[in-house]
Amino acid sequence: MERLSSACAAGSGWARTRGPDNERGDIVLSWLTKLAVIFGLAGIALFDGISVGVTHSSVADQGAYAAREASETWSATKDLQKAFLTASTVAAERDALNIVDPKSFRVDADGTIHLKISRTATTLVLYRIGPLKDLAWVQQDAAARSV
Repeated sequence: MERLSSACAAGSGWARTRGPDNERGDIVLSWLTKLAVIFGLAGIALFDGISVGVTHSSVADQGAYAAREASETWSATKDLQKAFLTASTVAAERDALNIVDPKSFRVDADGTIHLKISRTATTLVLYRIGPLKDLAWVQQDAAARSV
């Protein structure tokens, strides 16, 4: 029995746990894990940023369309309430989450409609974080006149 334990202790392979032929790749695995986490977080931040940018663009376009339709209603009826209802309806048809601010709604003498339209951008994380929640809220001024 003494010979067996002395042979193991002498380096027969049982006593060695690491060596050039026995690497497990722990360092590579930890770097890959770190990179995966970093790329994942960067991807979420990029998605949220692009989502807010696209929402800004679409809200501005939808606001201009709603203002033009409201201007057509104003030209036909000269009724401010009907023009506002047209703008709200058209904005909601484009996206159900669009909100037209009634306080900002006004009509110029030439029939140009001015309004503010807003919506919360669809994000993965941004709208869930209290201090950053305001960054997901998109509000655009719009103005248009029918011809």
